[in-house]
Amino acid sequence: MRKSIVWSAVAGLGLSLGLLTAPAVVATAATGPAAAPPVSAEAQQVIDHLPEMRAQADAVRERLGLPDNPVRDAVLNAIDPTQYQCSNATPPVLSAILPDVASMTIDQIVALLTIVIYDVPLMDALYFPQSGPFTFGATGEFTHTVNKTFESLKGFWDIPSQDVELVPAHGRIMLDAERDYRVFTVLYGANPAQSRFSADLIARELRSPVLGWGDLPIFSFNAFAAPGGESVPGYGLSHRRIAYGDGVLDGFARVGLADVAPSAILAHEFGHQVQFSDNLMRLDLSGPEASRWAELQADAFSAYFLTHARGESMNWKRVQDFGQMFYQLGDCGFTAAGHHGTPNQRMRSALWAAGLAASLRPRGFILPARTFNDDFAAQYPQLIAPDATT
Repeated sequence: MRKSIVWSAVAGLGLSLGLLTAPAVVATAATGPAAAPPVSAEAQQVIDHLPEMRAQADAVRERLGLPDNPVRDAVLNAIDPTQYQCSNATPPVLSAILPDVASMTIDQIVALLTIVIYDVPLMDALYFPQSGPFTFGATGEFTHTVNKTFESLKGFWDIPSQDVELVPAHGRIMLDAERDYRVFTVLYGANPAQSRFSADLIARELRSPVLGWGDLPIFSFNAFAAPGGESVPGYGLSHRRIAYGDGVLDGFARVGLADVAPSAILAHEFGHQVQFSDNLMRLDLSGPEASRWAELQADAFSAYFLTHARGESMNWKRVQDFGQMFYQLGDCGFTAAGHHGTPNQRMRSALWAAGLAASLRPRGFILPARTFNDDFAAQYPQLIAPDATT
């Protein structure tokens, strides 16, 4: 494949992912075709297989029941504006973390795309053994807040949670090519030879200040909860775990929400652990509808804990400020398996839960999780009602 065609393919894929604006490669009357950037043999191998890599990654994530990376949720999902209020605008928190690709080589761009497709740091953290001591945030600045919130959540909800593990997802782990290779081959079942090209490319290209030595927020802008019990070849059954990406902590700090985001996002993920423990997932619904239920209820669990007198006891206005930013990561991709609900649906779920926390008497009373679920189910039709205006 000629380099000019290679660059066009990568630029086109990058644009479709919403992650980059490629340097111009169009011909002009004055200058003729722009020169194509150089590309290494490793990057060429990855480029040739990017579409099948994406399809393979999506299939495995769907099988594991993992939601899409919110970076991709925000920019890839189809938008249907006829029934629900949605926006095609890039959420401010994503604008704050998207890298300057104009300063990148083509190899660095290909490495970036591969990482985003496979969610390498999060998948490593979620399914493979991790060793402490654990820190949260690229420089550990959120460690105390995250650990304190985690202990509060375990005491707040009436589920057995002693076996729930909280682990960080650091982008810098990708400097180790063997860990990248392990994610590709063990978790995704990718071709070993192709995985070697991808792993070596990532480990090499991340050793640069342009890619933050692996710690760019975009690389780990996510958090996942998993129920455990998945068979991981060579490692036994996976653990019940929450993986918390440095990137999502650092990203929300960049938009002025460092005081609320660490607790709010963790409370959302812990809400999924409540669902796993009490069998609150809606197996009777289709994939996208089941995902919307799970995500909106996790938003409600989070807001209830954040505003409850025996939870974080946060001011609703501050929780709302966070929600207006966080819920922009909602979507109108109604047929997507990882559908999170629209931004308005997510905000309505949080507002309902905060109102519930404020209305209960005595103020220190905490609803059992199953009772909360029953109340949420009764309110659900109103939470997802169409809201488009003519």
